[in-house]
Amino acid sequence: MSRLIPLFLVGLLLAGCAGKGTQRPELAGTPTVYAEVISPPSPLLVGCFMRSRPSEYTRPNSYHYCLVEKQGKWAVYYDWRDGKSGEEHKGWSAFTVDGDKLISGSDPSRYVVKDGAVWHNYGGRETLHRMLPE
Repeated sequence: MSRLIPLFLVGLLLAGCAGKGTQRPELAGTPTVYAEVISPPSPLLVGCFMRSRPSEYTRPNSYHYCLVEKQGKWAVYYDWRDGKSGEEHKGWSAFTVDGDKLISGSDPSRYVVKDGAVWHNYGGRETLHRMLPE
């Protein structure tokens, strides 16, 4: 029983973090672009996420997204940074929402729900990287 309490508290913390994205200042304004919705998003894709740091790369790119509903439409605030050049792209971005998939319109990234978690796939590679709630 005493082992379950810390796990329960971690679960509450993570659940709270996923909902906090809507309080971010960059999400307060009106989106400049909305997502194309083929089918409504899985609830697991909704909120703010960041990609965990892949151990196989020396200077990996970083990926953050927030999928939010604004005035009955879905929008994605996207922030990714090139790990080598430091070039950063940040702002509302074109995406396609298809149930358990979120597909970027600006780079070859796909975010998918698998085994109850959100994963990042880049360019159709076999490797998936875990997305963590922010």
